[in-house]
Amino acid sequence: MIKFRQARIALTLAAAGLFCCGLLQAQISDHAIELGKRIMCTCGCGDTAGTCSHPGAAFSGPCEVAKAKLKEVDERIAQGQSDSAILDGFVQKYGEQILAIPPARGLNWVAWTLPGVAFSIGFALVILVIRNWRHRVALVPATQPHVSAEMLDRARKEIERQTND
Repeated sequence: MIKFRQARIALTLAAAGLFCCGLLQAQISDHAIELGKRIMCTCGCGDTAGTCSHPGAAFSGPCEVAKAKLKEVDERIAQGQSDSAILDGFVQKYGEQILAIPPARGLNWVAWTLPGVAFSIGFALVILVIRNWRHRVALVPATQPHVSAEMLDRARKEIERQTND
């Protein structure tokens, strides 16, 4: 009976140890989560692996796909790989679509710079149009209707007559 109790205690301690080790492995470092924000989750949610949360779904929190990617990032950090080496490894494995921010080259460069260029050109055109309108208004000569002195005297007399009545 004593050996059975000792065996049960030993198994319980072993299970607790494995459970704690499992919990320690389940913990993802903050660095891995920050780096995971630069990698897309491929479950279809459209979030990054570091921000995958599935709000309104049957569960809340990162999905298994995001957890696996974060675990892989954490393992690579533990191996001493640099951030760029980790990201390059993911690009080799999944392609450039895994990156949350694609590199600025080729068509990606055009997609990143075109809105800024278009805004700058539009802003310059608005400034030019406003300056042109202001210039036109300044060039229009001020014309006054010609009123003779006789007409002014007649209008004053009429105003006096109407106010005296």
